Amino acid sequence: MQTRNTVPKFAFFLRLGILLSTGYAFAMLLHWPIGFTFFTQLSNLFTALVVLCQLLMPGMAERLKPWKYMAAVSILLTFLVYLTVLAPIMPGGILAAYRQDHWANLCMHLITPFLTIADFLLHDTDYPWRGRHVFLAAIPPFAWLLFIFVLGGLGLRWGMGNMSAPYPFLNYAAPAGWFGWMPETTGYTTLGIGVFYAILAMIPLVLLLGLLLLRCAMAARRVRAKA
Repeated sequence: MQTRNTVPKFAFFLRLGILLSTGYAFAMLLHWPIGFTFFTQLSNLFTALVVLCQLLMPGMAERLKPWKYMAAVSILLTFLVYLTVLAPIMPGGILAAYRQDHWANLCMHLITPFLTIADFLLHDTDYPWRGRHVFLAAIPPFAWLLFIFVLGGLGLRWGMGNMSAPYPFLNYAAPAGWFGWMPETTGYTTLGIGVFYAILAMIPLVLLLGLLLLRCAMAARRVRAKA
């Protein structure tokens, strides 16, 4: 029988897998310190820290579940944006994109997200979830946006030194700028649309992903209550 001060065995192995996956990815990226300004690395780090707290402090399991929810939404956003937007425009295509840095990209964009979502839905849904919790999902990505724009404003540059943000859809130094529409310029450093429109698209995407996981968590909680 599990108690409040123990971690379920399957949850332990899933969380250990998350830590091993993120740990390996970070070890492969130590040569690239600016990479740790990317949402990918920071969402993986956030997830790993929450999971580590779950393993080391099982008595705080209830308090950590909203944090795990935020981490799960963030890592799901990382998975989807890389798969559908970034990997296809990488040199060599999608498969080459996942092989980068000795498969570190596969860990950060596929393995860690898969394990995190599985762990959340299997072990973190027993919580009094409410619709308002969906707004928690927006905190990490939009805090990161503020962080990135501050760094860009202070003069930090990404890519080959000509990108004002880590990702092409946030690069306001590109010809499309903040409000332009220049799809003919699409490439590794820009998607050809203004950054304002990219952010405008991110808001419903983040909330939709948050709502999806929240609804799944609520449904899982109801099923367990009936069992």
